[in-house]
Amino acid sequence: MATHHEQGIELAKLGQQRAQDPHLRALAALMVASQQGENRIFDRWWRGWFSEPMALCSSEERAAMPGYLTPAQMADARNAADGEFDAVFVRLMSLHHAGAVQMADNQWHSSGDPRLRLMAHAIRHEQQGEIALMNNVTGIEAVRQATRNMLANNL
Repeated sequence: MATHHEQGIELAKLGQQRAQDPHLRALAALMVASQQGENRIFDRWWRGWFSEPMALCSSEERAAMPGYLTPAQMADARNAADGEFDAVFVRLMSLHHAGAVQMADNQWHSSGDPRLRLMAHAIRHEQQGEIALMNNVTGIEAVRQATRNMLANNL
């Protein structure tokens, strides 16, 4: 998840800088902060459990990660015209987040370390909420989706 978050941070920083919609720009800033914080937690846990540094993911592992964007997709985000950037960002970040939700859902339903399972549950709920916000889900529908998302993987 740390590698997946690194790419999410890269994309969210683009959103923070380039989004035309101020709400989307603010949401992108929140994404940067939350994923950087989660990666710090992962790093501290890893260092507490193992003496060697966390291994980097291979290109094959990255390609197999759900929602991990291709170099061409990242280039699409970097090269999007100003008037098109918001739509490109929402499309790509929604895809990226959906992959993170899938990975987190797998961990949540595993018999693994309880700390990782709880973190996975928080990540899946957080990223499902961000997908809803990017797609302008508001009001009672936002509450309904959030409630369903706490209990199941609903994208």
